[in-house]
Amino acid sequence: MGVLEAIVLGITQGITEFLPISSDGHLILVPALFGWDRFGLGFDVVLHAATLAATIAYFRRDVWNLLLGLFSKGEDRTGDRRLAWLIIAATIPSALIALALEPLVEGVETLPMASQVTITGAFLLTTAVLLAGAELLARRAKVTIAVAEEIPLKQALVIGVAQAFAVAPGLSRSGITIASGVGLGIKREEAARFSFLLSIPIIGAATAKKILLDVIVGGETLPAAGPLIAGLITTAIVGYIAIALLLPYVRKHSLWAFAIYTAIAGTAILVMSVIS
Repeated sequence: MGVLEAIVLGITQGITEFLPISSDGHLILVPALFGWDRFGLGFDVVLHAATLAATIAYFRRDVWNLLLGLFSKGEDRTGDRRLAWLIIAATIPSALIALALEPLVEGVETLPMASQVTITGAFLLTTAVLLAGAELLARRAKVTIAVAEEIPLKQALVIGVAQAFAVAPGLSRSGITIASGVGLGIKREEAARFSFLLSIPIIGAATAKKILLDVIVGGETLPAAGPLIAGLITTAIVGYIAIALLLPYVRKHSLWAFAIYTAIAGTAILVMSVIS
């Protein structure tokens, strides 16, 4: 694996982790498009750790306020405390379901590249349907939740459950959680904010688990230092920029552009799979 390939995959991960178009799916599609071999679970773990760092860096004030709210009893931290417990509550079903689905995901990773690409195409279409469905629901229902701190527990749990299914390649984590939030009447920007904050514990736990069990215990190899560092830095920088661009975008625009992209990409992949 060279530095150029690492940078390309870092850009891919940084953009697609936060835009609702599936990072795991594109980490399959990009190597397949260029005829590269998959670079291994160890490198994917590094890229996910970098996007986690980008999320924490961008939302550093929110993260700090959530920690203060969680460990403070002051009335001035009521909103922060409630949001922290909502994130914790939503993470529990998300983690449990994701663990239950993990054997299926690992099974996909053992399939030939052509099969992985086809499965990714099918789930990209699923992402398109979810994004389009959320927009249709949002048109009929008025925004009833203006800030993430006011999300009812039931809605937070629904978003947490939805997040769990994003372990499937092509099914966007940010897409399914933002779509769920918008469909439930949460203000677009706040649905995205809650989605990104909700990603921190689940991505952190998944990254720690993979590093411990797969890299350290399992002996999964990592790329050389040059490509590793290049991928890490590129992902973190691009990921930070992607968040900064997406939040203002969803404040003024719908999710239709992402629904159209995932629909076209998914359809093209499935058509090519049938033809070939």
